[in-house]
Amino acid sequence: MAVQREGLTPEAKSKQLLCEILPEQALKEFLEKDSFHHYGKLGVYRISRDSQTEIYRKGRLAACGCLQLCIFAPSYDRMVAEYLILANDEQLYWNKANIFPARPAFDLRLLAVAVLDLTLLVKLVFDYLY
Repeated sequence: MAVQREGLTPEAKSKQLLCEILPEQALKEFLEKDSFHHYGKLGVYRISRDSQTEIYRKGRLAACGCLQLCIFAPSYDRMVAEYLILANDEQLYWNKANIFPARPAFDLRLLAVAVLDLTLLVKLVFDYLY
């Protein structure tokens, strides 16, 4: 069933299209949270309007996917594109999207920089005082 979209903003049109193509459970989740999950063979994807797509494996965040459209478009258009690619050819998504491994909550590099900063601060204080 085609729905009349004339007079709507581009964002409203793309949101309406997303609502039309989502399965019932994903639509319910999207309307409640502005994001939804798609269950694929290679992982579970959390597609969100305001952040990169999160990819979960074995219940844990494994990576983030970034599918960039070649033209400026409302974020709902990106969500439509990601959902349709994942639903129809999940491997194509993995070939075309930028996939970044999830960062651990604790990053050793951050600790090393913090220790270096603290060391330099202590040296600066000692040089100033003595």
